[in-house]
Amino acid sequence: MKSTILAIFSLLSITSYSQEPKKQNFETYQAIAYLLLFNPNSNKDSYYDGNTGKMEEPSKFVIAGLAGQYEYGITYKEWARLGIQTGIYANIFDAAYTIPIASALTLAPKITDEFLVYGKFALGWNTAIGKGNKNGLFSHYQFGAEFGGGSRLFFFVNDHGFHLNNRIYQTGGIGFGGTLFKSKK
Repeated sequence: MKSTILAIFSLLSITSYSQEPKKQNFETYQAIAYLLLFNPNSNKDSYYDGNTGKMEEPSKFVIAGLAGQYEYGITYKEWARLGIQTGIYANIFDAAYTIPIASALTLAPKITDEFLVYGKFALGWNTAIGKGNKNGLFSHYQFGAEFGGGSRLFFFVNDHGFHLNNRIYQTGGIGFGGTLFKSKK
């Protein structure tokens, strides 16, 4: 009898320590994104194509290059995020390669348990590689959706903060990436 009572108390003791810990409100996160850049092509006039014998209108947007971003920061319950982001933008169409570093604020309210809509604003410093003294205030605007597992699909617009080819250098496009949240254990 004594050993049975001791076994029951031992079992209750083990189960009380095996409860899951309470999830912290603040966590760290890392995000990586790949971006497809588009440039506005509105300064091109219509032209005569000798092969078709017709006047042709140029496309309004041209694929310009690729970019990659990395972001690290803290998040409050995965919906409010404050971080720092950097990356490289390789705009082959304009022969411009820029490296921004910016602080980022992201708001990502949950629509369902596996789907959230988010908006991001980043502001910081940008420099162009190999273009002389091309530096400026970098601003990045992003709007998209985040799915279960942290994968993201979004649209973005950048203002690089300097002039290139007699116009303010701006890019826009679509991107995809992922967010990894790290819980404190």
